[in-house]
Amino acid sequence: MFNLEKVLAMLPSQFSHYDISLTFEIIDSLNAQTDASIEANINQYRKEGPEIEEHEISAEDNAYHIVEWYMGLDSGSVDLDEMFTSYYPSVTRRSVFLTLYGMLEHDYEKLCNGFTRIHNAPIKLSDLTGSGFERCDLYARKIIGMQTSGHYSSVKKVTKLRNACAHNDARFFKNDGQPIAELEVLLRTHSEVLGRDGEQINFKAGSLQAMTRILKNYFNDVEKALKAHQTPDPFKELRK
Repeated sequence: MFNLEKVLAMLPSQFSHYDISLTFEIIDSLNAQTDASIEANINQYRKEGPEIEEHEISAEDNAYHIVEWYMGLDSGSVDLDEMFTSYYPSVTRRSVFLTLYGMLEHDYEKLCNGFTRIHNAPIKLSDLTGSGFERCDLYARKIIGMQTSGHYSSVKKVTKLRNACAHNDARFFKNDGQPIAELEVLLRTHSEVLGRDGEQINFKAGSLQAMTRILKNYFNDVEKALKAHQTPDPFKELRK
């Protein structure tokens, strides 16, 4: 009688390691749905337009104060066009960006932990310093044997963007007022999809896809390293 756990442990890496390809498929769909929803909301705003209220100031002078309302906001408090065609779309994409980053970071940790278990690696992910992508990249280089990825410098900039969105309302300045160098580079190199709105980064259409592409390019290098760890015939135990 064969040992199922032993057979599973002998499976080739493409079966035994945590597969991130499905996560990227889910993220690609999420990005597309997000942009479609944003476009529909903008079109609805432009089609329906705000409600208009007139408040009489002086009938004799024919003076009125006009206020526009839309979805609970009024033109006396905010610029409705800017709010519903730029700010809200950016905030929505920013939230999705945090979600997709978290998904990939979580999957990367599972991948590293799975590698430790399957290959009985002497060092676990939790043994290394750091956290998140930084620690996983260290594990991939030191334990899995991945060469330093040419895409990791871009991943570090994406991580800076994630931290700014999560902890500083997407501002590209430090608390002392100095610009964050990595975000300045990201804004220059992806100016068609990342803009400046005051001190905040504005996520334009295509921004989610651009950031996902950076992460996907990096994970391609991780996958190449994993494929170097092929194990013997996984069904050898079945033939005994």
